[in-house]
Amino acid sequence: MDDVIDFIARIFTASPWIYLSWPACAMFVGTLLGAVSAKAAERLAVVPRTGPGLVGLVTAPFVHANFTHFAANLPPFVVLGALMLRRGEARFLKVALAIALGQGVLLWLLGRKAAHVGMSGVIFGFFGWLIALAWFTRATPDLLVAGGVLIFYGGMLAGLAPAREGVSWEGHLFGLVAGVGVAWVHYRG
Repeated sequence: MDDVIDFIARIFTASPWIYLSWPACAMFVGTLLGAVSAKAAERLAVVPRTGPGLVGLVTAPFVHANFTHFAANLPPFVVLGALMLRRGEARFLKVALAIALGQGVLLWLLGRKAAHVGMSGVIFGFFGWLIALAWFTRATPDLLVAGGVLIFYGGMLAGLAPAREGVSWEGHLFGLVAGVGVAWVHYRG
């Protein structure tokens, strides 16, 4: 039992795991908030071209429409985030913040009029960054990671198509664009 408690304590207090565990907790709390009050969740969403919708640039990734949405976003956030953390904690923070803000701004400027919530735009950004990183560096470890990412998460590219009502395909697209753009700025800019 002590080992389990020590493990949980390390996840929430030790680097690099705090960079994934605390956002995951915020995602859970945001999902609870959405379950309790859809109005509160909507106030925390990115709503394109509205003043109140700017709040969502910071809060929307942590709010989810329901527990299914949360469950779909949590594993890829943790896995792709862990793969990004191999480049260092400082780099992870810079890249993750740039992706989240870049995706949010693009969504606010160009997205359809709706309340956009969820971590999936950031996840698409992580995906794009990891693939673009391999393209720009051509380093064997980066190429192996990109190959694994494509094999295990390549299917999520179907989320770029405007196929289902209630899915922010624009958030997915702008997240991918932000991730590739951040990698381009860091490695080719």
